[in-house]
This record gives sequence, structure tokens and C-alpha cells, in this order.
Amino acid sequence: MSKRAYHHGNLKQELIDRGLEFIDQNGVESLSMRKLAILSGVSSAAPYAHFKNKKAFLSEVQNYITEQFTDTLQKTYEMCNDRERVLLELGKSYVLFFRQNPLFYSFIFSHGEIDVNYYPPFQMFQHIVREVLNELYGGKIDEQSIYNKTLAMWAMVHGLAQLYTFPAFRTMDNRNMEDKIEDILSSVTI
Repeated sequence: MSKRAYHHGNLKQELIDRGLEFIDQNGVESLSMRKLAILSGVSSAAPYAHFKNKKAFLSEVQNYITEQFTDTLQKTYEMCNDRERVLLELGKSYVLFFRQNPLFYSFIFSHGEIDVNYYPPFQMFQHIVREVLNELYGGKIDEQSIYNKTLAMWAMVHGLAQLYTFPAFRTMDNRNMEDKIEDILSSVTI
């Protein structure tokens, strides 16, 4: 592959994007900083301006995806004015985020070591679920029940997100996709 002239406006992002594609096709073990440079059309030293080594690169990719995911959920929460629909909207947002970014799902949940209790998107989700359930139950719901319901809701949308990252689901007609996801999520009550 011939080297392109250095013209990246955001080389760090280019390295993350190319690295995710490579990992998806070849596995994380096959990735090296040298291969990352080749994929991005830069010198073999260029990636080291952004990442100390492969481990630092992988950690930064995990952080990047987590930030994007958290931001998406936060925006959904802020835009939803209907407290009765906020959990449904968060669930749809979760599934659609990974449907639109299947490489993110593959990387974050296959390569990352995530303790869900300390994972920022889950913590945010749990906080919102606690608020909504306390409103619904008039404050008469214990913390263990809130946690159990939160985990059950997270598991459901997580499973749907995984299904929608599969190639057969990715080729489905995008029209009315939000409606389809909403119908599925609405069929389960909290």
C-alpha cells in the first residue's frame, strides 16, 4: 500500500476507525501499531503521537465508544419530555446506536473488560430507571427491586442491540425501524 501524504485533519479518529475495521475482520490479536499506520496511510511512527502502544490504543477505543454511547443516551434523555416514555426512548436509542455502529458493539462487548456496575452508560441508565420507578411506585420500591428491573431492562435492550448488529438484521429495511423496535420494547412491562 502506498503511503498517502500526511493530510489527516484528525489522525487519532482515523486510527480508531481503521483499527475497529481491522479488528472486526482480523481480530484484536492481529492488530499492531505498524499495521494501524499502514491502514491509515501514515508513517509507522505516526500512531505513537496519539497512543503509547497497542494496549493504550485499545483502551482509547473503548473510551471513545463509551463516550459516544453515553452521549447518545444522555441526549435521548434530555430530549424526551414525556416521563412515561423515557425508558422506552432510552431503549430505542440503545438499540439504534449499535445498529448504526455494529463495530462499536462488537468491540466494546467482545474485547473490553466491562464491569456493568461501573460502566458509565449503565450507571446513567440505572439512575434514570431509579427516578422513573420511584415516580411510578410512589417511592415504595426497594433498591434491590430497582436494580433487578434495571438489569432486566438493560439485558433486553442489550440483546436486541446484539441481534440488530447481525448481518441479517442490518440488511433489514430501515423504514419504520424505530417503530419496530418500539413495538418490541413496548411488549414488555416494568
